Amino acid sequence: MKQVISSDLKKEFFDKLDERQKRRYAAIEALSLGYGGQSAVHRAFGISVSALRRGISEINQGISVPGNRIRKQGGGRKKNA
Repeated sequence: MKQVISSDLKKEFFDKLDERQKRRYAAIEALSLGYGGQSAVHRAFGISVSALRRGISEINQGISVPGNRIRKQGGGRKKNA
């Protein structure tokens, strides 16, 4: 028997992830839903479509960020000198 996990539980889990994990988890959910999955995940989790597509691309290409970094080296807001 297949057990269904509630969308509330998935949203609660999603909210505790970092940026990279959110992208990849949302991408996995969208891919598992098939046609219309990206729209459904976008509405359910509130993730942008561009971030969702980036997550799908990362999964398909097997891209990983070295170490424990969330962003690539040099990413994020620049420090004022």
